[in-house]
Amino acid sequence: MNQTTSIPPVLGACDGGPRRTPSLDGNGIGPIELRVYRETWREGLRFRRDVNGAGPERRPPTRSPGFAGLLRMPSEIDDDNTAFEGSASREGCPPSAPRIAAALLLARAFDASPDAARDLVSGGAPVVVDVADGAVLDALRSEWEGMFFDEPLRLIDLARTAPGRRSSLDGAYVMLKEPLKGAAKERLERVAADMCGYALPFAAFSPDGRVCMPKVVNDAARYRIELPMLDQATVSRTIRAVTGVRTPVDLSAEMMRDLTVGDLAVAVRFDRTPEACVEELRRLALLKSAGRPSRGLFLSEIHGMAEARSWADDAIADLAAWRRGEIPWDSVSSAAMLAGPPGVGKTLFAEAFARSALGKDSKSGIPLIVCSYYSWQAEGHLGDFLAAMRRDFASARACAPCVILLEECDSFVDRRGVKHSHSDYVRNCVNALLEEVDGVRRREGVFLIGCTNSVEACDPALLRAGRFENVVRIGLPDPAELKKIFRVRLKGDLVGVDISVVVASAAGMTGADVERAVKDARRVARRESRELRLDDLSRAVVGADDRSDDLRWRTAVHEAGHALVDVLRFGADGVVANTTRTDQRLGMSMRTATLAFDGTATAYRSRIEVLLAGRAAEEVLLGEASDGAQADLAEATRLSCAMLGGLGLAGPSPLTHLGDPRRAEEFLRYVDIRAAVGIELAEADRTCRDLLEANRTALIAVARQLFERGSVDGAEIAALLEAARSKEAPKAATPARRCSAPRRRSRPERCRCSDRPEKRMNKLAH
Repeated sequence: MNQTTSIPPVLGACDGGPRRTPSLDGNGIGPIELRVYRETWREGLRFRRDVNGAGPERRPPTRSPGFAGLLRMPSEIDDDNTAFEGSASREGCPPSAPRIAAALLLARAFDASPDAARDLVSGGAPVVVDVADGAVLDALRSEWEGMFFDEPLRLIDLARTAPGRRSSLDGAYVMLKEPLKGAAKERLERVAADMCGYALPFAAFSPDGRVCMPKVVNDAARYRIELPMLDQATVSRTIRAVTGVRTPVDLSAEMMRDLTVGDLAVAVRFDRTPEACVEELRRLALLKSAGRPSRGLFLSEIHGMAEARSWADDAIADLAAWRRGEIPWDSVSSAAMLAGPPGVGKTLFAEAFARSALGKDSKSGIPLIVCSYYSWQAEGHLGDFLAAMRRDFASARACAPCVILLEECDSFVDRRGVKHSHSDYVRNCVNALLEEVDGVRRREGVFLIGCTNSVEACDPALLRAGRFENVVRIGLPDPAELKKIFRVRLKGDLVGVDISVVVASAAGMTGADVERAVKDARRVARRESRELRLDDLSRAVVGADDRSDDLRWRTAVHEAGHALVDVLRFGADGVVANTTRTDQRLGMSMRTATLAFDGTATAYRSRIEVLLAGRAAEEVLLGEASDGAQADLAEATRLSCAMLGGLGLAGPSPLTHLGDPRRAEEFLRYVDIRAAVGIELAEADRTCRDLLEANRTALIAVARQLFERGSVDGAEIAALLEAARSKEAPKAATPARRCSAPRRRSRPERCRCSDRPEKRMNKLAH
């Protein structure tokens, strides 16, 4: 019985002749979906009559005309016409809402691709069907065959049975939730290759056929079907098929995005009214929305991320154009890698993007799926890791439009640099991620956002075109942006109060630091049952500072050195410094503006001089350096190693590439590299000290301002430099104890970056 059903003319000729797109009635339903809709309505009617005791009064059941019988259906069928009845295919069982909805969605997908339906029925080629939702895949297991063929066929599951005599079967299918492994995978490849030559109906169902199905099936398939998302029309037809009563479904777009086919099993029952079914769906959607973690910010409330905001604005505009049908999905800017130090708000930005993706009229935006290397690793061994990864990406494909956020992308390191015994494990993890990324990028409506503290550590294949192709840098906010971040977090508190002094002290803080400081300040005010005051916020930012004047002065000198040389070498734009004490440091100097860096040896040496300037300033003004420059020395050494061993910028043999420029510890194993690094650092230190000595007056002025005010910016440093050069007295306030000539001390005082308790020091001579 391997004579397959003939192709109905409604789908066009199968010999390359003229074809017609299936006609849709006024309710937007195609011929295959209409047939499924009628069948499921009949099933529900049959069951309800049985329950109500009307079984003996039924007319004799009639067989559905099947897919080939579509030609015999009336060309104009009213979707509201209820003047038909028939038999149920599942005798005595209540109609299953998930099964009905899944069948309607599959039928709609084939209505949109009649050539794929032709290939399936005629056996012209395998048809690959991507079903991201596992519940939908389960529901289709017993449904898809009856949608296309008039009579029951002898179909075999290739995952269990090999094809035998052609005359003894009518077709085959494969239905997998995950890729097979080992011998099972090899066997399926063989039997699928054999089945492709049988010229019989062959369907392959999985979350992503490119990953789950044998290569021969993907190569032979001329059409790939992807199920559409659950929509209000499908929900309405499902409710009508189950309850027998048609009802409008009035659920917001946000609620529809939260609902799945599995939710229909809970909400849609034959003993409920249609209104009760809709209300239950609304309740389920609200529960999901309430349980979704979010800090509730929109993109308009995100500051200090100009480059990221630019990408997001373009992506949201593209999404709107795609939803209007103006551009294809492959024209949408749908992937980005957010790179920046910890705490700058990479995850917060992804949350805000998801909330804002549908514009101002959307209250909840689109779903956000958060995953990471360590959340997958927690599942167990490699097999569990890969299964957890596939589940998260399948969830993203199932609930599109959505955002899938991959945290800690630098955990997927460059495979070429892995030398240890677990290199095979690392390669398998990275290769699997690349496959999933490729699969989800092909899914319309899915945005892919990655986060990393070190984009240089990521495997380069992740960053190529077609994957995380847009690397978006997020740095520390400048004072103006930092003030906006404080205002967003403060909301209704301290309205009209000038917080500029607090913001200046907070220079170098991240958005996460600001969030923490505001929470701490509010906690203090709440415990005292009063409103938040400025001094609460100031104490939360600065903290308890029990440093001696000597140590504060040393800190001011150290940071003044960094800031001054930074301005001299690279300009004043975006330079800020302060002596605010935190858990990690005693002060800081940084540049918030993007720096144009040409990558020359001169530019690298200038960066090294800025790093060494804090230590050099202590020696110039205080006679000797403290141990607070550890982090500065480590970074300066790393840059020197990169110049000598990987970038071809310095050293006795600059053309010799010794390895990855990021791996300074490997370069330092070479004696000649260590010696050359020492020469580079010594020369940079000498140049830096000469520069500070030449600008000694400005250095003291900057340090005094830091000592008195606690902060200074690049514009003020530039003004102090100009005043010193023109022999004008700087206008900065003079500290109570002024600094005279440097005096060597018997014991070094401590500075920033130290984590040991400070020892009491003798005061400086004045």
